[in-house]
Formats: sequence, structure tokens, C-alpha cells
Amino acid sequence: MKILALTKYSYEGPSSRYRFYNYKECFKENYIEMTIKPFFSRSYFVTDSKEKKLFIVLFSYVQRFFLLVNLLIFRTKYNLVLIEYELFPYFPSVFEYLLHKRGIKYIVDYDDAIFHKYDMSNNKIIQGLFNNKIAKVMKYADHVIVCNAYLEAYAKKHNEHTFKLPTVVLLDKYKQEVETFKKDGNDVFVIGWIGSRTTSVYVLDILAAMEKFVNTYENIRFDLLGFDASLLSLEEIERLHINIIPWEEEKEIENILTFDVGIMPLHDDPWSRGKCSFKLVQYMSCSKPVIASPVGMNCTLVKNDENGFLVETIDEWFKAFEKLYLDEKLRGKIAVNNFTKIELEYNHEINCRNYLDLLKNTLHDKEKGKVC
Repeated sequence: MKILALTKYSYEGPSSRYRFYNYKECFKENYIEMTIKPFFSRSYFVTDSKEKKLFIVLFSYVQRFFLLVNLLIFRTKYNLVLIEYELFPYFPSVFEYLLHKRGIKYIVDYDDAIFHKYDMSNNKIIQGLFNNKIAKVMKYADHVIVCNAYLEAYAKKHNEHTFKLPTVVLLDKYKQEVETFKKDGNDVFVIGWIGSRTTSVYVLDILAAMEKFVNTYENIRFDLLGFDASLLSLEEIERLHINIIPWEEEKEIENILTFDVGIMPLHDDPWSRGKCSFKLVQYMSCSKPVIASPVGMNCTLVKNDENGFLVETIDEWFKAFEKLYLDEKLRGKIAVNNFTKIELEYNHEINCRNYLDLLKNTLHDKEKGKVC
């Protein structure tokens, strides 16, 4: 079986890495050859020049155009096409429609509510042109894969063949690093966050709780991995005992293992409700207690006092920090519960089996000549 995966990003993009690249080996073991063709290549991530980035974007559109023309002409080259989000950002769903009409089966995957970048855009032209774009992309697809209930509810309005597959880690890799990791002998209590420049704004919502905590207790540090340092002054960074760590894939797990607690603050808005809570999955895979905003999939992953805390107000954030700081036994219990939950419910091996079943069912329907 040959599959073409049209991802948004190269391996450097987290969504593409965890929802496509990480399945390549599993598929190969099951005699499925997956060829991955990203829209944005690695060069998109390594250049800071606006001019170069613009050229890369334009080249990405041209490159994908010719790839799709070739695919439409030689339709039997692949048994199935996997698409991340859409074929072209900010472009009508013309090519998704053409794939559908040519009988080329495709599955489209979502780990974010990207339909809101169109239907809730502040730009009225974008909203007018693309308001229903993702709905059409889903409609033409043979199956839609989503990571949570919010996305599932939207997808099922447009395609009854919707399949839920959470974003998970390669747990064996985490196990290996957990077994060999040794924390520094200091007694600093580390509350950690992992994210990107775009998600850094959520941390700003809880600065008051962080400040109250460092002013109340000793030996506290907040490690912010991948945080946009430009959002805080040097004075704020020093005052709040913040340690900003550049994100590196090779050190990602090691950095999380230095945390005593992992946090995931979020705004309660439609975009956040579509998130897959992957930060929490990473913390829990490292056996860390978690504190999170009660938004979207966070509410599925976290149960108060069982494997962490769901909190809203500044006072609730502070009390959650305090409770975990003061109660080492509770931290230990939650750590065990978290890893068990990941092992049983958010395991890559389980995900892969489910994914393989979906692929086989889709191709089985194709052989029977059905329209899914």
C-alpha cells in the first residue's frame, strides 16, 4: 500500500511531526509506504528574513500546485492521500474537490480549529471568501480525523465518517529518558511550561499568581520552554524567577523532566477549545502533575486531585501551585496516575492500531466501489 501524506510542515513543525512523521515507522512495519510532501519545507523554519520567507511561501504554492496536477493525472500512483488541514492555505477548496471528483480517496486531519482562522477572521474579505472552506474540505473527504470532541462536533456536521485520534508521544522514547534521567541535587521547586512564540501569551494571564507564589515561598523557579522572551521585561523575568529556555527537540524531554509540575493556561475561546492539550500529554508522559485551564480537551485529560488541577482564577492558580508545592505525597500519587493514564489511553501503539484499521477500512470501501 502506498500513501501520500501532504502535510503543512516539514518534520520541524510539531503538528506534522506528531500526527504524520511519527507514524511512518509504524506504517512501514505494516507494509504501508508513506511518502511525505510538506507544504512548508525546513527552510521556512530556519530563515528570519521576511524576503526569503515570502519567496519560500510563494515557492511552496507553486510546488504543491504541480504536485497535485501530477497526482490528478496519474491517479493510480498512490492508494490513498492524507492531508493535514487543507491543500492550500487561504485558497478555495478547488483541489480537494478535484481529488474527490477524480475518485482519489483522501483523509483530512485536524489537531486545531483552523476553520476559525477563516470564519472568525477580522478581515471581512477572508471571512467572506473562505467562511465555509474547511466545511467543504471535510465534505469531500472520505474520512476526517480529529483530536478532540470540539473538532469532532464540527466535523460531523459535514462528514459522518469522522474519527477521533488524539495527539500522542512515542512513549517508549519517554520511558527511556525517564529511566536514565537524574535531577540536580538542588531543592528548587520548578513549575514548567512548554510552548511556542504564538502560545506564549497564555502565560501572561497568570503572572499575578506566579508573582504571589514566589513572594510567598522560597526556592521557586518557573521554567518557560520555547517562550517568547520579548513579551516580558528583564525586570519581570528576574522578579518572577523565570528561566526562559530555547526549545530544542533533542532536549525537550530532558527539560520537561526537570519540572516538578507542568502547566497549561489557556483563554476560553473557540480557538483554544479546538486544541489537543498536547502539552499536558507531554507532562503526563514524564509523570508530572499538571495544572491547566478548564478549556476544551484539558477537561478530558485532567480530573481534580486525581491527576492534577483545573483552575480559572488567579487565586485558584496560586492555591494549586501551593498545594502541589507543600504535598510531596500528592505529587507522587498524581505522577503515577498520569503515566498510567497515558499508557492506557494515549499510547502511540494504540493510536497506530486504530489508524491502521481506519486506513484498511477506507481502502476496503474503495475496492467495493463505495463512496464513503
